[in-house]
This record gives sequence, structure tokens and C-alpha cells, in this order.
Amino acid sequence: MKIKQLITLLGVFGYLLFVSCDDELSTMTSDEPLKDITGKWNVVQLTRNGEDLTKRLNLTGFSIDFKADGTYNLSEQLPFVVTGSGIYRLNDPQYPFSILMSAVDNPDEVAVNLQYPVVAGKRQLSLSFSLGCSGNSYQYNFERE
Repeated sequence: MKIKQLITLLGVFGYLLFVSCDDELSTMTSDEPLKDITGKWNVVQLTRNGEDLTKRLNLTGFSIDFKADGTYNLSEQLPFVVTGSGIYRLNDPQYPFSILMSAVDNPDEVAVNLQYPVVAGKRQLSLSFSLGCSGNSYQYNFERE
């Protein structure tokens, strides 16, 4: 009989411990700022299928300029998901996971995977996508000029 009482007492104690805990995550407020990608971004690294192509290609002329009015302009042409200039928007301004881009000559919106890390103390913009063949994936790492 004492074992049943001990089990019941432990069960009641466990239940009280469980219901007395505050859910801290539900009461936290997020002050995450909106992400600002405006400005001219220069390529610092290009990989295809994980292979670094940076040293094999001259990337100095390739950049992308995101303007505050929601337009972008690409300089030079490398394998990229869009060409020339067009419009862009972040899928979520506070927690973006992709940039939605459409070129002037092709109004279809294309989603480009986005990461926004800080590397060696500098903010980077990392864009990754596949061009046609899903077996080839590109990742461009940019730094703001």
C-alpha cells in the first residue's frame, strides 16, 4: 500500500511541477529588425555544387545593386537566376529566407534562397539557386560595398 501512496505522491508532485512552470517563450517579445539589403553587393565567393570557383573566374565586375525602391540591377553576366535589371522583394522583411526576383524582360517571380550571416565581422549576403538542372546548384556570397 505504501508503494501506491508513494507513486501517487510522486505523480501529484510531478503534475504540480509541470503546471507551475511558466512558458517563457510565449511571453518573449521579438525586437528583430527588418532586414535591409539595399546597396551594392560585390561577389566574394562563388561555388557550384560545393566547388569553389572564385579563383578560376574573374568576379571583380559582377555585382548586384538592390535599391530602396524595390528594384535591382546586375552588372556583367555570370550564371545567375535572373538577368539585367528588375524588381525584388523579401519573402518576409523581418525573417527572410528568400528573395523573390523578376527581371524586366521576364515578369515571372523566381525565389532565390537567402542567408544573411556575419562573416569575419562583415555582413554577407548569400544567395543560392539551381539553374534548370537540379544537379547544379550555385551559391554566391556577397559583401556590401
